[in-house]
Amino acid sequence: GTLDVYVFADGTTLCMTPGHRETAERLADALRAGRQPVLLGGSGVSGAYALTFSCGEDNVYILADRVIASF
Repeated sequence: GTLDVYVFADGTTLCMTPGHRETAERLADALRAGRQPVLLGGSGVSGAYALTFSCGEDNVYILADRVIASF
């Protein structure tokens, strides 16, 4: 499997598995364009986790089996 690790400016680290290449690329593209991703919220869905990020005018949705966050 794969693992995505996101480290935010406030020191928050978010690890998600399985990773999703398209989502990671969309978040990276937003950063390169000067749009800061903002975590809007998350919820448990059928044993998985759904997270929603805002990147400027776009929203990015992530579905992961496991999410680990450290603050």
